[in-house]
Amino acid sequence: MPSAPRPSTRLEFPYLDGLRGLAALAVVVYHAYLFTGVTGTGPTQIPWLRPIIGWGYLGVPVFIVLSGYVLMLPVMTRFDRYRIPGGFWKYIWRRARRIIPPYWAALVLFALMIRFIPVLHNPGGTQWDTKLPMGWGTFLTHFFLVHDFFPQYIGKIAGPMWSVAVEWQIYFLMPLVILPLWRLIGGWATTSGLVLIGMWMGSESKYSWMHPWFVGLFAVGMLAAEITVRARDAHASGTLRIRTKPRWQEGAFIVVLLLGIAVLFFSHRDYYQHQTWPSEVVTGVFTGVLLTWLGRSAVTGHHTWLARFFAWRPFVLAGLVSYSVYLFHSPLLGFGNLLLLPFGFSPKLQFLLMIVVVVPLTLGVCVGMWWLVERNFLNRRQQHARVEVNGNGPIPDVEPMQPESAAASR
Repeated sequence: MPSAPRPSTRLEFPYLDGLRGLAALAVVVYHAYLFTGVTGTGPTQIPWLRPIIGWGYLGVPVFIVLSGYVLMLPVMTRFDRYRIPGGFWKYIWRRARRIIPPYWAALVLFALMIRFIPVLHNPGGTQWDTKLPMGWGTFLTHFFLVHDFFPQYIGKIAGPMWSVAVEWQIYFLMPLVILPLWRLIGGWATTSGLVLIGMWMGSESKYSWMHPWFVGLFAVGMLAAEITVRARDAHASGTLRIRTKPRWQEGAFIVVLLLGIAVLFFSHRDYYQHQTWPSEVVTGVFTGVLLTWLGRSAVTGHHTWLARFFAWRPFVLAGLVSYSVYLFHSPLLGFGNLLLLPFGFSPKLQFLLMIVVVVPLTLGVCVGMWWLVERNFLNRRQQHARVEVNGNGPIPDVEPMQPESAAASR
């Protein structure tokens, strides 16, 4: 007997924007801590903050898993599954139009600031020194998003830009490598293989500056999207099996898993914060489990407490501007610290001023750049989310998208 037709509309989940926004804010606070004072002031002078703030870098693997999730949703909701909607070149054009213009705007702005503001192009003994010098090799490799191939360039100008280059390259791997493997051996085998390869490369320090384990984490997000859509299809056709466990037990499992990871990280903090690939892999896999739970619950009509939390309007709004926040915040924090440094504040007061003065001003500039640049390149999903967050009433866990819409990671 043929299976029932699957719904053709794609899905969007507003709580994804909230999760993305919180991850971006965690990265900002972490970088404010690193940029405080002279090099090493935060970890050495206010070390009691590091066990809390020092995990902010884990926002990046969360972004990567979210990217795989939202880019796989339109693939899974096609009738010819595992093929990119519109073909390879249209897909690359959509990704380029969404990602590259704000990226280039940030690159040009900071290159000009470094060139013409003396305090930014002269080393001053702070964390900002790691972003210098800026030569033509640095600028051009950043411009073409290949600076992650070169350890001497990868961290220059604006540190977070390295992950944009890595993600841009994964966009090509998705249709050319990952999806063909998916069709050949299945999602579970493909994801497991890529995660294991990435872990091996991390443990052997092979090209570790490029974070090769991010390819596997991107596939983790894709697998979570596949499970989500299959649950929706089974629910719509009436073939979803009756649960043998109460739903609250699934939420309890997520909480217990999160607490277990927290205990693991905090009990071996020095290892996980210096050898970052294990913590990034664990965080990415947990994010995939979380997205699977939230997605399956949403498409079967169950409104989880965590989805409602992430879908709170301020979080969703932060998610809508998170790409501009991620692109623009780091050099602005470094600049703010350099301007405060001559006053000779104590490390604690310097960090407090970074949090209550420099961070809000930085976020204001980031929102301004979103308005000037990024909002002109939003995809339809984000335009729809923008309307939702500016409207009245609660934001639902899940909304259908028009068949021609395209999902995007940021």
